[in-house]
Amino acid sequence: MATDSKAFPLVVRNWSDLSSLIEHFSRFSAHDWLFRGVTDETHGLTAKIGREKTRALKESKRIPYRAADEAALFKMFKAQALSHTQRAPVTQLEWLALAQHFGVPTRLLDWTESLLVAAWFAVEKSGVKQDKRNSAIWVTRGVRHISEDSKQDPLKITDPCVYRPAHVSTRIAAQASVLMVCPGPTKEAKLKFVRKIVVERSAEFTIKKRLNACGVNRRLLFPDLQGLAEHLAWLHKHDYLAGYREHGDDIPGTPDSEGQSWL
Repeated sequence: MATDSKAFPLVVRNWSDLSSLIEHFSRFSAHDWLFRGVTDETHGLTAKIGREKTRALKESKRIPYRAADEAALFKMFKAQALSHTQRAPVTQLEWLALAQHFGVPTRLLDWTESLLVAAWFAVEKSGVKQDKRNSAIWVTRGVRHISEDSKQDPLKITDPCVYRPAHVSTRIAAQASVLMVCPGPTKEAKLKFVRKIVVERSAEFTIKKRLNACGVNRRLLFPDLQGLAEHLAWLHKHDYLAGYREHGDDIPGTPDSEGQSWL
């Protein structure tokens, strides 16, 4: 049994490895662990607004990140999004969180308080990834917290900090979302403690299936009609429809997507 909270495995080869990590982090639950799942182990901790591939090629060169463009994008969102919100955000941080939530490139990085949620985001593309790279789960703790009612301008914050947004949408609540403000968005966030747990590609599908058995799936994490529809499409693709077929037939003996019998 580990006595050091930092002594945990950095490779997940199967569901048992992930289960061991769950036990580890629950044993040291007094720490403010945060997790971030990425589908490619080479993906670092750079916010989307600062990633090179966020912008298009222009005359064979990427359009560079510009602070003025980031500020302009944020200003446009605040001006044009108001008519689409039921409750107007109060602070600049809340506005930025809303922009991040709907896909606007920002200097925020999505993290979660749930290892299982992070694991799902790591393996979500299992079976459809075109490359052979592993996925990964980033782990950190001890990042400075900023109050949700802070009046600070998030574009002027100089050190990484985490912000727990109000549950203005069901997705934020379902995903146990925590947002990290990344100063200098073209560079990786500099954290005092950070580890990367690699999830081997060969284990991704089985882990996604086990997570679904635990109730962690797209229907739960994206609790709207789109999330439901995408989850049902995944169930249909892999023939996981037992209990909903007419007469409740489960087609006994048919091998599932892991090549094992259901019996």
